[in-house]
Amino acid sequence: MGEEEKRVVGKDLLTYAQLSRRLAESHVAQQDWSGLPVPVAGLKLVLEPRYKHRSLQEFRWTECFDENGVRQAIEQEQPSQPSEFRRVNSWWNSRYQLVIVVLKNKRGRACFGILPEDRLAFTLRTLEAAAVWPIEAEQKAQKKLASLIPENLFEIYLLTGHFSEISKRSQVTYLFRRGRPTIALREDEVGSTVLCALCLHPIGYYGDTWAGVMCPTDEVIAHLLMMRGSEEKFWANANQHPLDRPAAGV
Repeated sequence: MGEEEKRVVGKDLLTYAQLSRRLAESHVAQQDWSGLPVPVAGLKLVLEPRYKHRSLQEFRWTECFDENGVRQAIEQEQPSQPSEFRRVNSWWNSRYQLVIVVLKNKRGRACFGILPEDRLAFTLRTLEAAAVWPIEAEQKAQKKLASLIPENLFEIYLLTGHFSEISKRSQVTYLFRRGRPTIALREDEVGSTVLCALCLHPIGYYGDTWAGVMCPTDEVIAHLLMMRGSEEKFWANANQHPLDRPAAGV
């Protein structure tokens, strides 16, 4: 057999962003507002339990093509062997920046393990996930955000990726951040008291990243509108991360 014919990226092959764009276009034509999340090789896709396309989180790519159009097999993660131990407790240790997990088997024997968390690893994995966001989706979301907040705040957002708003009900200040959880803090005459980082992805996210399946500014808009509409629901649905955890994105 001869050598396999090489395929050209952009002609015979699609990038993640091109695939995401085409799926969005086809689903909008079917009046499906949410589009279709694109799995990323090596990242765990986690979707909202009520989302109608939730079965996608079980999808795994088996092969890909490099920038030269050469087919490459993707090594699959082997299923873990059943364990006699089950998790009974866990907590975050800020000094050593890791999660301590306590396990126990049916005979009552206990042991512990550690789960380290790395901010740089979060950043690098987020960059991998960013490949699925079509740039025009982010541009359209920014245009929408510009109609929801004052012009000076939108300019700050374009320059820094952040803007703040004080809740009229609770007087809590929310720092909305592109590609990171929203920080909630309370300000008074003495200073600021940080409450937590609120992490919420309306449709889903890529595990151990700050990336949602929606483009970053779409998620900022979701946080902003939920805070304005139902602050209690925003807090109830969001994961509340202490600021010393890497997941908080500080």
